[in-house]
Amino acid sequence: MANGSLSQEFVDGQREKLEGLRAQLERIISGMQEDEQDRADQENDAQFDGGDMSQQMFTREMDATIGEQSEERLRDVKRALEKIDEGTYGICEDTGESIPEGRLKAIPEALRTVEAQEKLGR
Repeated sequence: MANGSLSQEFVDGQREKLEGLRAQLERIISGMQEDEQDRADQENDAQFDGGDMSQQMFTREMDATIGEQSEERLRDVKRALEKIDEGTYGICEDTGESIPEGRLKAIPEALRTVEAQEKLGR
């Protein structure tokens, strides 16, 4: 079930982009985990007033959101790389339709057509 509308050259280029993106996301996630540990260590060693605590809570919530988004995107990147290996890159996970090349250029880890992604988001 290979996507015959994508050239091997395009797919090879996408693999390079995805591998770079995977490395970048892994560094971000690792750095965030280290930052969280550093913050936890600092919180154990320090006294905070109400404003400091509010800032700490805000920072933790923002980091959690960014971390979740990074981990979700990393899962999609890894799946897209699997699909390249399987010969199904560019085929929607849900519908089996071809994902337009323009969408794949913009979002190399896209696993679904826009329509299928919108349905999933509802």
